[in-house]
Amino acid sequence: MQGRILDFSQAPVKLRVRYRQLQISLDGREIDAVPLDDVAVVLLAHPQLSLSLATLQGLTTAGASIVVCDAKSLPCGLCLPLVGHHLSARRTRLQASVSRPLQKRLWRQIVRSKIEGQAAVLETLRGDDGGLRALAATTLSGDSDNREGVAAKKYWSQLFKGSRFKRDLDGGDPTNAALNYGYGVLRAIVARAVVASGLCPAFGIFHRNKYDAFALVDDLIEPFRPVVDVCVARLRDEKRLSDNLSTETKSTLIRQLTGRYRVEGFQETIFEAASKTTESLVRVYVGRDKRLTLPEALPLTAVNAETPSLKTEENASSKPAADEKLGTNKGKEKGTRAYKKTFESKQSELKHLENQEVSECWDCVEEEDLRLEGFFDVYVDWDYESDFRLDDE
Repeated sequence: MQGRILDFSQAPVKLRVRYRQLQISLDGREIDAVPLDDVAVVLLAHPQLSLSLATLQGLTTAGASIVVCDAKSLPCGLCLPLVGHHLSARRTRLQASVSRPLQKRLWRQIVRSKIEGQAAVLETLRGDDGGLRALAATTLSGDSDNREGVAAKKYWSQLFKGSRFKRDLDGGDPTNAALNYGYGVLRAIVARAVVASGLCPAFGIFHRNKYDAFALVDDLIEPFRPVVDVCVARLRDEKRLSDNLSTETKSTLIRQLTGRYRVEGFQETIFEAASKTTESLVRVYVGRDKRLTLPEALPLTAVNAETPSLKTEENASSKPAADEKLGTNKGKEKGTRAYKKTFESKQSELKHLENQEVSECWDCVEEEDLRLEGFFDVYVDWDYESDFRLDDE
């Protein structure tokens, strides 16, 4: 399964679902077909694009997020699958009962992670963190003294030195337009992860606007925003931003968002990183954990969004940089050791679980012991019907 982001803004294509594939046609001729399971986000931007209700049903049923764009190709609407998890109702009730002190602690973690990400962007592009790491370290519960706002003021002035840049949600200039586009796609990715984890997007941690149906998404997106910032800043430095949001800008941002990131020492896609964050939030809500799993400061390959993902003859000579990224023997050995350690850890946990009674394991699942998720393939030979009959009795 791949996490593909499809942007339909350049031609009046016709979309339809057939044989579990999204078929793309232009002027009555099929030009491409993408398996539904590979589609993560679809951006509908061209004013003459056409698709049927059956196509929307096929995409949402497969778990894709559908983003509607305005005349400037900026996201203005979002459609998500209604049911993304078998325990959605239970987890929604759980969200509604979360205590205020816990929400404040979670928001402190989110703000601190965001500011540290911004500091890493400044260190990478400008050579200095601008004092942001000190701000991150002094963030209080609930960010009661608004460290996020103070950091933002320092951050934007340092990131775009020599200009009077001001954030504009309407995208009035090329820089803001690029940022808003990137944030819009990122919002769809995080929203998809929220729904897939059985969480309700409307129950936020910090955001509480009564008109915002995606308050939780707007909370969890914060630590991921620097991923977009670093790409837009590079495009601006290279004078590659135009008055209109160009195809080159959008494709570069999409490549950035489909790069690989470091989460807890592992290289993952942003889709996997977002899922880890939402799943960790569930663990916190059910009392299994105290901290969120948040992305580390910068992606591994997205600092240069055009870094090739496969080894070619041109870059084969640059072995030191390629060892870990492109999978030479040295990089493979490191990956193998990390994988072996993870496998042995999971194997030990499975051995412990196998020594328990089946009914005891089932109780763990009913109590939302999320440590069991991901191991269900081990128990495919369970007689689930008999388990339910025992419960009924």
